[in-house]
Amino acid sequence: MGRRPNAVVLQYFERGQKLADNSNRYSHTCKLCGEVFPKGRIDSLTNHLTKKCVAISEADRINACLALNGISHASHRNKNHVQPNGPPVDLPLIQQQQQQQQQRDWTALETLAEVSRQAFNDEKHDDNGQVVNGVPQTPPPAGAGPHASERFELQEQYTLDNPPSAYSNGVPQEKRTPQKSSPPPENVLSAEEQLQALVQSTTSATEQPNLSVAAAATARLNPSLLDPQLLGEDLARALEQPLLQAPPLPAEATPAAINNPAQPWGEITYMTQTLQPVTLPDDVATSATVLNKGGFRLDSPNGAKARHSRARFDATRRKEVQEVRKLGACIRCRILRKNCSVGHPCDTCRKVLSPRIWRSGCVRTKFTEQLDIYSAGVQIVLAQHRINNFKATLNLVNNGVVIEAYLFPETEKCVRAEVVQGTGLKNPDADPLGADVNNWANMPVVMLDNDKEDVPAKLEAFMKDMLHEFVHRETSHFMRVTLESALEIIQESNDELLKKALELWGLVEVLDRERAWNILVKPTAVDEEPMWIKEDTDQETYTTICLQLTAAAERKAAATSKSLLTGMQRVLQDSKTKVDFSMFFTTMILLNCVEKTTWAFKAWEQDSLRAMWPLEKPPSSFTQQGYVVADLLRMLLGIRKALPRTACRESDGILITEEQDPVMQSYFQSMNLSMAEVQNKQQNPAFSPTDSRSFDLLFCSTLLLPEQPA
Repeated sequence: MGRRPNAVVLQYFERGQKLADNSNRYSHTCKLCGEVFPKGRIDSLTNHLTKKCVAISEADRINACLALNGISHASHRNKNHVQPNGPPVDLPLIQQQQQQQQQRDWTALETLAEVSRQAFNDEKHDDNGQVVNGVPQTPPPAGAGPHASERFELQEQYTLDNPPSAYSNGVPQEKRTPQKSSPPPENVLSAEEQLQALVQSTTSATEQPNLSVAAAATARLNPSLLDPQLLGEDLARALEQPLLQAPPLPAEATPAAINNPAQPWGEITYMTQTLQPVTLPDDVATSATVLNKGGFRLDSPNGAKARHSRARFDATRRKEVQEVRKLGACIRCRILRKNCSVGHPCDTCRKVLSPRIWRSGCVRTKFTEQLDIYSAGVQIVLAQHRINNFKATLNLVNNGVVIEAYLFPETEKCVRAEVVQGTGLKNPDADPLGADVNNWANMPVVMLDNDKEDVPAKLEAFMKDMLHEFVHRETSHFMRVTLESALEIIQESNDELLKKALELWGLVEVLDRERAWNILVKPTAVDEEPMWIKEDTDQETYTTICLQLTAAAERKAAATSKSLLTGMQRVLQDSKTKVDFSMFFTTMILLNCVEKTTWAFKAWEQDSLRAMWPLEKPPSSFTQQGYVVADLLRMLLGIRKALPRTACRESDGILITEEQDPVMQSYFQSMNLSMAEVQNKQQNPAFSPTDSRSFDLLFCSTLLLPEQPA
């Protein structure tokens, strides 16, 4: 019997075959973008739906988040209750009084005092004890004021797994005065039962706060039953706050147990000298809030001192650290390993009065957040839209027919994949994509079989085989020299980041040649001859297969760029990692990829293509990302001494380098770039809708031109 599918997951994902293991999970495919999840884990599906899917609208994403968390149901359930931090709600006077009574009865301090008093009286077997509704009601003893339960208790240093050595030695207990009468055994409730009675007496509006208060009360009453590590931050503060705020204890309130030095470990005992709680100022309150942290245990073998644990942050510092972790430390604090703070600039950067290198100020930019042009998913959404239309209107079958897709047929390197064929329309009245019905009913090939074939993996393997061919056919002299120099460095150093940059460049080349595929159909029958699918004769099939191949390249480019950017930021911001000029070549190749992709998004701004734009965000939101990333990378390369110093040769105006490194000297000599040409490319970019290299040197010039004097 299979697992019942989640309603939200079933709405946005197509459920596949059950996995062969014992996990009782199924593979899933996103209906909107076509991404496959072979393991079918619910956290991966929900994370994709709420954060990563590029084809879902923001409104649908928000609705999916609400449905996954059940917030819509919770809003109806709690519509008559006032939230603790919410705005005031107009309620009848009786409901307000009841709500105020509930809040007054279930504050943390009053609950601790009430349960502690009842448990204390139950242990002392007071004569005046009475049972009302299963909860003993007794007047407080003479010495049991608000300070009695807040003294330093040695038992709080031990847990059930680590009791003191004298706990089970059977030491005779203190003699008690005979009691005149005691409650019947069936009416005597333990501290846990009393606590449970109090918890059950509350309403659903205060259910969650009561559980935390009850846990805090349990920790105060029986610390040996609760592991201190299980206490959350809120419970720890609830237990520690009364200790700091209690006034000094009068001498006559000292319990009688102090006079007996032979008090056994089995009872809740007090030290022979009572520790008087002191009200501490805010700046030193954190050091005294946790009494059972650090130090050493009294029954440690041979008196050996245990390892001291790190002190906790106070509430203010903890909240500040959480905010910094969400924002991310600034680049300067990361490289210099300083403590960063909230604000812009942070406290560390604000103290720098005369910066020599850090002239860009406090920067918290993350590469992956600033450059998402490869994860935009334009081709993915377009391809999936066509696939969904075909699946909804055509009867598709896989008969084993294979296609071979070539970019350069003379190289005999291709992408081989099985395709599905159309056997007829599901609805005779349907007309998919405005094509002729008879053509679709008898068409031999419709599209690639994405359900059976891993097209992105096959295209990545094809790109790696064709990488040297792409470099050899590069038309830009400047870029071909850069790529050849990078290949030589890889042979010597095997630099992983440089490899990823070259792979990204190869995938961008495939994206750039989206309509340059030569598709050959190889039928299963021996007597049938192969057939070419051409754009002029089989436009719909050719467009669909080209879109599928381009979408596969876009998926791999998104994953490769994310890995590359994360690795570059980690290396550049790690002061203990050596950075050489190979990082410069990695950055140059990355920026050239961004130049080509920026041209592609710029082309979408044309009036003829704007109507087919598939995303909510406009193309203009992607065309400006390269400038930010180029400036950020230049700053980091300059800080890490990986940016070559350049100058203009006065004799002929050629751009040269002042570095003595032979690789850099040879690189600039081979490029033979004019400084005026580089400046013109940067300052006056000329967009051409037919030339994808019209933006060459737009961002790379940021690294090549010499630094301008401030």
